[in-house]
Amino acid sequence: MKRLVYLAAAVLIVVGLGIFYFSPKNFTLEEAVLDKLDTNNVASIEVIKRDQQGEHTKNVTNSEEINEILNSLSAAKLKKSGSSDIQFTESYWITLKTKDKGSAYGLTLYDNDYINTFEYNAAVPKNASRSYKITNDFDAAAIRNAFK
Repeated sequence: MKRLVYLAAAVLIVVGLGIFYFSPKNFTLEEAVLDKLDTNNVASIEVIKRDQQGEHTKNVTNSEEINEILNSLSAAKLKKSGSSDIQFTESYWITLKTKDKGSAYGLTLYDNDYINTFEYNAAVPKNASRSYKITNDFDAAAIRNAFK
């Protein structure tokens, strides 16, 4: 009987660890991207907006606007996603360019629901691209304001 109790406890521990290990983890965009980047070294942010009216490009070089966009992005809470068929009405292609490396990170924001990240010149190319679902009420107003 004791062996059965120990066996059941071991199975529960293994199942619990498996659920913990394989369940999607929550991140912020700051943890996923911005912590890997010296944000004080960001020289410009290129933003390409795509909607029903077409495509519009804005290059943000003002340090206050750059900080406002980065602070806005850092508030996004994320969960890893494998979704490849994303339905959206508006998207923003955002390229973070540093003073020394040029293009460092690319982000694609789909409405306020999904974001894809891409690390240019990643040490491990297969890990360069990631997809996330935005899990909070992320407000992209700072990005939209770049087009006003």
